[in-house]
Amino acid sequence: MNSTHSRRALLGGGAGAAAAGALGLVLNPTSASASPLAADRAPNTVPPSRVGLQLWTVRTLIGADYANLELVFEAVHDAGVRELELAGTYYDKTTPELKRIAEAHGLRITSNHFGPRAVDLPNPWLSYEGRMQIFQEAQSLGRFPYVGTGSTFGFDGADDGVEGYKRLAEAFNVAGEHAVKEGFKGFFFHNHDREFALVDGRPLFHTLLENTDPRHVSFEVDLGWVAVAGEDPYYWVRRYGDRFIAFHVKDVTWDPNGNRTAAVGTRAAGQKYRFADLGKGDIPWTRTFSAIKDLRNYRYFLEHDDAGDAALNPAGSLNTVWRGCSTLEGIDTSRRR
Repeated sequence: MNSTHSRRALLGGGAGAAAAGALGLVLNPTSASASPLAADRAPNTVPPSRVGLQLWTVRTLIGADYANLELVFEAVHDAGVRELELAGTYYDKTTPELKRIAEAHGLRITSNHFGPRAVDLPNPWLSYEGRMQIFQEAQSLGRFPYVGTGSTFGFDGADDGVEGYKRLAEAFNVAGEHAVKEGFKGFFFHNHDREFALVDGRPLFHTLLENTDPRHVSFEVDLGWVAVAGEDPYYWVRRYGDRFIAFHVKDVTWDPNGNRTAAVGTRAAGQKYRFADLGKGDIPWTRTFSAIKDLRNYRYFLEHDDAGDAALNPAGSLNTVWRGCSTLEGIDTSRRR
């Protein structure tokens, strides 16, 4: 396969000149993040081997028929991505097939958001049989260290304040205890902004942290959604970093004409914003990650929810990935110590 031609064909004429230029950055990178990766560096820098991508970011490039899956894997690897997190779909492949395809392109599948993608779908986390199916799929995809979910769909209590969140936490404890018995390190939950809605001035997310068992339950914290809720990501990483195993790393720009609105009940409720490529938004990333003593202990999944929308992100998804890898590579928290 001619890599240059294949990746140019991936975007095609419909992607526009800006997106083609973004692909040129991937094809001819000036950043070391697109070169063969050296061993993980120092505790003050993001380890290259832990730079990942939530594949939701490149869904439009992969295509509805998944025809471009391998080309996308090739391109994101060239940009510096080494780990993948799935968004609940296997692209019409068996789990062993998908693992083999990823590994053929130098990528490891290390996470997935298991469970329903909509309110009206069954939640496999709530039954023994459903959890066993999740565990089997996780093992065949890549022997995940943790298994988890990206939503509260189908869980009891998600819309019922503090008492509801206690029930939610108990469901997470059950899932986590079962996961540990099956050889995983535990269960994780990935947040959105709504989990930071205030009750008596206190974010509900505290309830999840306080009522889940640290031996069995951890959190994949989406720092973009934390910021959208009007919270300080630095505070949450510094205060609860020992409960976190990974981060979704995406940027946010507050914009009165933005296409999105912060969730009801949060500190930023009603404010308009838009997602941005990493380093081009309002989140101070070096400050945020300076809350961590050793950056090598976490995973970093790049994400941009609107990356596939040409109107909202004209440079395109691949430029988002390239920019994210470059930004993560440039973080050095020793400058803040």
